[in-house]
Amino acid sequence: MKNVNSFRSVITGRHVLLAMVAFFCTVTAVNAVMIYKAVSTFGGDTADSYRIGLYYNRRLAEEHAQDRLGWSQTVAYEASDGYLHVTLKDRDGRGIDNLNLVAAIGRPATNTSDRDVTLAGLGGGRYQASLPDLAEGTWAIALAAIEDHAGKRNVVYRSKIRLWKQP
Repeated sequence: MKNVNSFRSVITGRHVLLAMVAFFCTVTAVNAVMIYKAVSTFGGDTADSYRIGLYYNRRLAEEHAQDRLGWSQTVAYEASDGYLHVTLKDRDGRGIDNLNLVAAIGRPATNTSDRDVTLAGLGGGRYQASLPDLAEGTWAIALAAIEDHAGKRNVVYRSKIRLWKQP
C-alpha cells in the first residue's frame, strides 16, 4: 500500500538565504532604534569638548595649582529655605572671602534643567544662592571660584559634586 499522506520538508538554499536576510534585517533594525534613542536622549557632557580637549595640559596645570592651595569645601542644600550653601576654607581652616563663586547646576544625564547661579558672599568663607524650585532627585554641581586681579579674572578653584534632594 502506498502512503499518500507522507510529507517531507526539505530545507533548500532559498530557505537558508531568507532566514539569514531576516536575521540581519532584525539586528540592523534593533541597532538603528538603539542608536537613535542614545543620540536623541543624551545632551552631552560639555558644549565644546573639542576645544576643551585642546587645553587639557593647561587644565592639568590648573588642577595642580589648586591642589597646592589646600582649600576645602562644604556644600549643602537646605530644602526648608531653598538655599544652596557653600563654605570654602584654606588649609589652616580660615574662611576664604572676596571670590566670585559661580555654580553650574543640572541633571547628570541631560542638559534640559541646566542653569548657572552666582553665589553671594556672606563672610567667613560662606556663600549662598537661592534655589527654591530645585526638584527632587540627583543634581550635578560644578563650582568655580574666580578672583579678580586688576580687571583680569582667574579661576582659582573648581569642584564637581553630586547633590541629592530628598523627596
